[in-house]
Amino acid sequence: MSFSVVAPSTRPAAAHTRGISVLPAVDVNLGAVTFLTPNGHRAFWSPDPALLVSALGQAVLPARWIPEISTLVITVAQTGVRAGRGIGFKLEAY
Repeated sequence: MSFSVVAPSTRPAAAHTRGISVLPAVDVNLGAVTFLTPNGHRAFWSPDPALLVSALGQAVLPARWIPEISTLVITVAQTGVRAGRGIGFKLEAY
């Protein structure tokens, strides 16, 4: 699979601000993922776009793009964890 679970942080809430907030558009048929960043338009490929769309549907915070590791992090609700659980999707450049 092309995603990884980002463990809940024991750091203050500032740890969840890492990355750039983005609003991704996902083409489920082609696996294309696009979004705007302060540096311009970005286009990537996801090997499992249906899973990415499912996570976006359950998101409780804006998606975050971490360019250093080419990962899109979606935060979903988790029982007992106020900050939620981050799910990382490694995206590939075209």
